[in-house]
Amino acid sequence: MKQFRKPVQYLAIMAFIMLFFLSIGCSSTPGQDNKQSQYTKDKIMEALSASKEEVFHITWSPDEKSVVYIQKGSGNDGLDEAYIWRVGEEQPRSVKKVSPTVRGLSWSPDSSYFLISEKLGEGTESAIINAATLQQETYKPQSISIPVWSPDSKALAYDRQENIYGQSWGYLEIYTLGAQESEYLWRAKDYIYKVESWEEDGDIVYTEIDPQGKETRKATQNIRPSIAGVCLGDSREQVKGVLGTNYKETPPSEEPGHFPEKVYRWDYDTCTIYIGAESGNVLYISTEHPNAETNLGIKVGDTAEKVFATYRSKYIEPESIHGDKLYGVFKVEGAAALFFDFDLKGFESRENIKPEHKVTRITLTYPEIMDDSF
Repeated sequence: MKQFRKPVQYLAIMAFIMLFFLSIGCSSTPGQDNKQSQYTKDKIMEALSASKEEVFHITWSPDEKSVVYIQKGSGNDGLDEAYIWRVGEEQPRSVKKVSPTVRGLSWSPDSSYFLISEKLGEGTESAIINAATLQQETYKPQSISIPVWSPDSKALAYDRQENIYGQSWGYLEIYTLGAQESEYLWRAKDYIYKVESWEEDGDIVYTEIDPQGKETRKATQNIRPSIAGVCLGDSREQVKGVLGTNYKETPPSEEPGHFPEKVYRWDYDTCTIYIGAESGNVLYISTEHPNAETNLGIKVGDTAEKVFATYRSKYIEPESIHGDKLYGVFKVEGAAALFFDFDLKGFESRENIKPEHKVTRITLTYPEIMDDSF
């Protein structure tokens, strides 16, 4: 038995030694874990506070795993630099060069994106940055104030002002991440909109300033009004997806009339739709059919009482540029106009709409196509 003990003991000792060295080889570099664990939120803040370079606009992500900030530039180009520093990383990462007029930084609620908002004239231009890849969205919202994020982190709401041929126009716009451009929520001549927040219940809270300077705090939803399920701005394919392909098409005429471009006319059994020849987007929807409802459930044949009870609580009947109040016409989302015709007799004025009058036609379009502006 003795002649077998020595080899067995020898093998056991060798196996122990091999396991020992393997465990050392598989472990991290001495101090590496300690180094990473040192870069907590508090330690990063200490490092930023102790930095010899001037840092500002320090903004932590909602999940407190990353911070973005601006560091004053030291080069001859006069530019500052935006950085991101992630918890657990030894060094911050450069995001991009920025002008020394950054107005603020803001994170999406899910910490996936952040905005760098720089001064542009009297307003702001915002770069949308993916926090993981540091890739920038092609579209840069231009606004009066810093855009606000939707609760689901998929969109931004913001205000904008523009002068067109000497006329001042105010906009409240929505940009959805990945889109080519923004969409109007509200648009009005001589009005100013100031977006404040986008609430969890979907309300976009904003202040509306009318031409007389009166400020009114309001809230709206990111809604797209529709007739028969079709919205302004929909593409040809979207219309076909809702209403099918059983329609009669009339090609564009030489003169576009009140439309901003030449249009195709599509006649369905339930409604008529005009689609821009160049843009390919729906510009006008009209129906005289009782089966085609608005998104709030109003259809041809309903009473004026039902229309006004449904729409006057949510929308205004604006003043025309010609000076008259537009009874039965509502300023709705998408910078659009929803127009109800009633069974008035002869030259009876729309001011005389009675509760018992019934809807004969519903039209959804843009005010300028109606030869009006509001």
